[in-house]
Amino acid sequence: MKVVKFIVDLFEKHLSAIFLFVLFLSMFLQVILRYVFNMPSPELYEISTYSFAWTVLLGAAFARRYRDHIRFNIIYERLPRKIQLVIDIIFDSFFTVLLILAFPPVIRQALWYKMIRSEVLGIPWTYLVMCLPIFMGLVVGRNIVFLYRELRELIKGEPMKVEEKPWR
Repeated sequence: MKVVKFIVDLFEKHLSAIFLFVLFLSMFLQVILRYVFNMPSPELYEISTYSFAWTVLLGAAFARRYRDHIRFNIIYERLPRKIQLVIDIIFDSFFTVLLILAFPPVIRQALWYKMIRSEVLGIPWTYLVMCLPIFMGLVVGRNIVFLYRELRELIKGEPMKVEEKPWR
């Protein structure tokens, strides 16, 4: 269990932070090179584009960890807890099944991209687009944990434990 938590933390926390830093640094250097030295860098542009994609998808998985995605809470929060749980179970089940069904074609497509290389750096696109199946795997794993906890709360009445948000 500690190994799984380490791997999930590696992707959701650490790797997403690294890609965010690379994104910031590459964009900062692009501005300096373009406007100070009048030498635009296509390499830095490509790095910023790919690090943006990785940052967004790993960051979305990180937000899912804390159930911190955008929701329409106007009605949801006024409903009794059991109805909220039923709604959560339905949506979590639906999206988990959807992601599981989409996973094999996404992996096939990502592996097919090994034939194509990025324009400037020459990196196989497989490495660039693997952020999507990684995101999908992280969300499916998180949804399965949430489904277990939601069903347990619905059946036994024990309140579900969610990790404390580090930014609060």
